[in-house]
Amino acid sequence: MIQIAIIETDKAERLMKALCNHFARKVTARYEGDKGYIEFGDGKCEISATSSTLKFLAESDTTDGLDHVKRAVDKHLRRFTPEEDIQFEWRDAP
Repeated sequence: MIQIAIIETDKAERLMKALCNHFARKVTARYEGDKGYIEFGDGKCEISATSSTLKFLAESDTTDGLDHVKRAVDKHLRRFTPEEDIQFEWRDAP
């Protein structure tokens, strides 16, 4: 199962790096250029940054795993951006 969400922000690259660095303390996470990768035990998330957007691609073999990945990314991004009203709208990948 794969779902995507796109968030508009002018801090996209900085936030992608912050998420990867934060998660790297507990799980495998890294970034290269404008892409970030986080591997949870039950799923993974690829993050792409542009000058004005963050695109999240969450993937897991199970519904519970997919929900875990989405909740973790959502929770931590909101923690890093308390001044912004970030709204995740996940949808199935085409």
